[in-house]
Amino acid sequence: MSRLLRICLAFTACIISVARANQIPVPVSTRYITTATSTLGKGETKTFIASLCQQFSGETVNAAVLLYNNPSWQPAMGIVNYYIVNDPAKTQKDALCNNTDKAGKPGPHCIIQKWISRKDLYLKVIAGNVDAISFSIDIYLQKNTTKGIVKDSKTKKNYAGPGFTKTSTSRLHLKVDTEYLTEIVTIEANQRIGYMQEALLEITFCPNSITTEHYKITSTVYGTDVMSSFTQFICDKLPCDFDSPNVVGFNGQPVPINDVVLTTSSGQYSHIYVLIICWSGQLDPTYGIVGEFQYRGTLMREE
Repeated sequence: MSRLLRICLAFTACIISVARANQIPVPVSTRYITTATSTLGKGETKTFIASLCQQFSGETVNAAVLLYNNPSWQPAMGIVNYYIVNDPAKTQKDALCNNTDKAGKPGPHCIIQKWISRKDLYLKVIAGNVDAISFSIDIYLQKNTTKGIVKDSKTKKNYAGPGFTKTSTSRLHLKVDTEYLTEIVTIEANQRIGYMQEALLEITFCPNSITTEHYKITSTVYGTDVMSSFTQFICDKLPCDFDSPNVVGFNGQPVPINDVVLTTSSGQYSHIYVLIICWSGQLDPTYGIVGEFQYRGTLMREE
């Protein structure tokens, strides 16, 4: 082995060693979304389920329903009323939040300051007095910084808004009018790390009766400029290094969009760690080469 090669190898090992000693923990956010448009007729109901697998107790729930043909929520153009509970048998009187204000006017948002249940989340939608109301759902879970224990997350008890059709308080038929939301994991904002520096993400996925144990996780890290590239390594436990025996999937190609797909028939990949290593980026006069990335992880049924 040439002296130059030995020096290069030693230098590379030194860089990696330094990076390992400075893995940057990056906080993630979990969202539950519809992947297709939902359409309800006058007075129809539907329940959407976010599988929380008891991992998100204490977090803030920020739900939004997006009306495609009525972004200003004018009742005459068709609106929906909805509320959130933690059990499919519960009704409006048990709601943890709903989308009407104090005057009974419906809107897109429903916020629970602290989710104190260890059960799944059920978002129940009731269409107003207009046919063919089309919408999508986005539920965002955020780490809560509120101190103390919130004993009751109820916000409003009056659900009578314009265009609202009162429905039966009996339990909805889950097999007929129920849809599981798709879980995705992102990071709050673009993350910047230096050349050969490592970022570590800790992620919880929640399989459900639709995904069962036959699911796949698509893990994507992508540069947010034209200069950044990254590799990624996925571990099922710590420590998580690129050469760790805990690695269960990886893409060692330093590319601008780096994908790894994990598949399982036993549900073992519900809690994973994603190690991201920067290989190129923009030149920063102060810090040298710096890469910038975003991340998205998705849990889907393996067909």
